[in-house]
Amino acid sequence: MMGGSAIPNNYYDFPAVAEAVARSQHRDRIGGLWEEIGKLQIDFLRRQGLVPSSRLVDIGCGCLRGGIHFVEFLEAGNYYGTDINQPLLDAGYDVELKQKYLQGKLPRANLLCDGEFRFERFATRFHLALAQSVFTHLPGNHLQLCLARLAPRMEADGSFFATFFIVPDEHPFGVPFDHPGGIRSFDHQDPYHYRAWQIHNLCDNFPWTAEIIGEWGHPRGQQMVRFRLNRPVEAAPEGEAPQLRSLTVDDAAKLAPGADHNRAYVGPPDRYDFMSASQFALLFALGLRDQHRVLDFGCGSLRLGRLLIPFLRPERYFGIDPNRWLIAEAIRRELGGSAVRVKRPAFAFNDDFRCGAFGVKSDYIVAQSILTHGGSDIAELLLGEMGASLAETGRIAFSVIESSVADEKPDRSDWVYPDCVRYGGAALAELCGKAGLLCRRIPWYHPGATWYVAARDAAHLPSDQEMALLRGAVLFDSQFEDSRIL
Repeated sequence: MMGGSAIPNNYYDFPAVAEAVARSQHRDRIGGLWEEIGKLQIDFLRRQGLVPSSRLVDIGCGCLRGGIHFVEFLEAGNYYGTDINQPLLDAGYDVELKQKYLQGKLPRANLLCDGEFRFERFATRFHLALAQSVFTHLPGNHLQLCLARLAPRMEADGSFFATFFIVPDEHPFGVPFDHPGGIRSFDHQDPYHYRAWQIHNLCDNFPWTAEIIGEWGHPRGQQMVRFRLNRPVEAAPEGEAPQLRSLTVDDAAKLAPGADHNRAYVGPPDRYDFMSASQFALLFALGLRDQHRVLDFGCGSLRLGRLLIPFLRPERYFGIDPNRWLIAEAIRRELGGSAVRVKRPAFAFNDDFRCGAFGVKSDYIVAQSILTHGGSDIAELLLGEMGASLAETGRIAFSVIESSVADEKPDRSDWVYPDCVRYGGAALAELCGKAGLLCRRIPWYHPGATWYVAARDAAHLPSDQEMALLRGAVLFDSQFEDSRIL
């Protein structure tokens, strides 16, 4: 796009672009490498899930270097392109598509001359978006404008792929960087380079999560970044209340449990902070140190994770939950992207109660309010999975709604949420035994359930004398005065 010292490409010199198109030099005007980069784009997106029924928006599509491949591959009308230069769009449609006999697959209205990311001018939503060699020529505020305006036009599981010149995080500011193909990039002028942390920071306030893919075969060293949409973004209709997910913490505290807000969805929102602190304190009382690996099963909105992730060393926290949006909201609203980048927690989004997704043994496993909703088959599966994923000296903390009948198990065998089930102590001991575990009821305070600790042998469970140290009492708070009853 804009001219730079290494690749003088005066994209915003509109008369020069129009003159180049008139001389049939439009391919050179966008940087050449017509065949190589055109095919590279479609091959890459097909590996990322592009199928003929996908709707794709190609941002900065120029004269359709990639577009001719996408139009041919996609179903008729499913390709959309934007570019700041109308002559390039005209050359793409009138020359390149015509030569391939593809004009019949692309309505002319699907090519939009636009430099402000006005995607709402297309009356559709997109599964995928691509910006190849766009933000290599633009400063970061353009990326933020693009992220803000693209999000409402994407399908719920949409992804946006964009290329950047990326330099090492420690590369000094103000110093040029040389890339393959003789390209020199800069902090302050075209072509621009970015550090990975800058890209992450630029999307922190938007419903996107950045994933640095890196090398993808670009001959000039541009690296690929995937922006994954956390959730669909809808503006509230005029006159209606804002979406629940956007409520402040104070307003969310008034919601009913299970409401569509990260703090309410996982339980009573006015106890969100308590359940965070209580779980963390329990793990610490059981011997947690920062070098340990912790599996947070049903991590949800990171009630525990928002305290554990900063505390643990990098790559020591593992969270499993089927609700991707909950984790994304918690990172955005409770934790912050910088903590994720520094501590590098791992997440899995399965819903099959399997704990082996990470291929590591955990020193501590927590399952807070999971067995409270899991029938006997679920309990047997989950305890078996946790046992198989536990380190030899590890401990599992899990909560149940306890029955006064020692051998009681729920009549149902499946997942019963939002209903609850009860387990007797003998029944839990039997289920743990099938998983190769011993378990003990502990007196750690829980406002609606009972805590148990499980381990491979009795030496790693609290002793009778140590039970008195596991109280979890809360002083000076009337909401939890029951915790002080001895």
